[in-house]
Amino acid sequence: FGSAGRRFVLRGAAPSSNAPNLGFTGERGAMYSRADVSAPLNSSPAVEGGRTPTLAALARSPFWQSPFKTSWTDTPSRQSTSGSTTASESDMRLPAPWSPDPSECRDRRLARVKEQRGWKYFFKHTLMVPLAFAVGLMLGVALSAWMVIGLGFGAAQASPDILPPAIESKEPYAAVLPPTAVPATYMAAQPLNNSCLIKNLVIPDGPQTFDACGFVIKSTDEVWNLRGDVDAAIDKYFHEEYLDAGSWGRRIIGKKALRDAVLGEMRAFPDIKIHITDCVCKGNDNDGYKCAMPDVLTGTNSGPSSYGPPTGRFARWTGLVESLVKRNPATGQWQYYAEWGVHDEWSLIQQLGLDFSRVPRPAINDEPLHDCSPLLRFTPAPVMDKDDLRDQERHAAAKSAV
Repeated sequence: FGSAGRRFVLRGAAPSSNAPNLGFTGERGAMYSRADVSAPLNSSPAVEGGRTPTLAALARSPFWQSPFKTSWTDTPSRQSTSGSTTASESDMRLPAPWSPDPSECRDRRLARVKEQRGWKYFFKHTLMVPLAFAVGLMLGVALSAWMVIGLGFGAAQASPDILPPAIESKEPYAAVLPPTAVPATYMAAQPLNNSCLIKNLVIPDGPQTFDACGFVIKSTDEVWNLRGDVDAAIDKYFHEEYLDAGSWGRRIIGKKALRDAVLGEMRAFPDIKIHITDCVCKGNDNDGYKCAMPDVLTGTNSGPSSYGPPTGRFARWTGLVESLVKRNPATGQWQYYAEWGVHDEWSLIQQLGLDFSRVPRPAINDEPLHDCSPLLRFTPAPVMDKDDLRDQERHAAAKSAV
């Protein structure tokens, strides 16, 4: 049947008795049993001495000499003829085989079918694109996770030296209820009276045109908070023989020692900020001012510090600093001559997760007792307590000897 249900009839010569049998009978058998299927249907295969041509003779024919020639397209077909709906000979012809031996062609096709049904072909051709997509997706997720873990969140992950907490979190000690009465042991202890200090806190009269609290706030911002010229700020606001008293009775003297401490703190906490919560100053323009400044410090420990290796943890700790601010007679610049600062370093170390037993520190807190004598006394000129004054004198003597 042709297109639109039309019938067509194949006509051709009767099959030769010597022609190879391809399993067809009748006129179809005559068409497919010919030695040269490119010949017209009404022609008979050439014979030699009345016999069917041998395989060698067939191999010399144009059909077998050009196995890749699409000879079945020489005759117009129904598809290539615009006005015909009747099947032609070319519609029923088979492509040229790949080998003179039909069994070899069949074996090749069977091998190809077996290959396509095998697992290697399935993975190579069917699953290639999905597998490539899945692998690319997993690599992308792994790379993103590595970047998040490697770079981290914020400045705390910027340093490659960040270490995990050195101590494990443990259960806190059980809370203890307050006593209902004053403990007898407290009442039996030696008493202390600080009233002797009052007479030494008198501030002499004098002009007070200098904004001492403004100086404290502005200088703190320029050194610590504004991210400007730190060296220039230190040189401007601190005296050459500056003395700093810190926790555990530590003392540093001189502008160079101060600079080393400031830069070390900035390396340990690059995002450090000093939040000033209040300020009070007492004094005069002639003798100087004694100022008190409570503050709250915040920062992320992404660098090594005087407490230990970096932990990458954010911390917030409080403190209070008392300062002596005077005008430098050589330059006329108001400067810090001395500071006494106490900060909650225990809270800081705990927040960093460091092992307190490994934190470098003195065996005991050897801060001297200043009974009846303030850290700074106006006479009317400001004079530091005997212990700090002695430390300054030793530093000046060592410096002059060098």
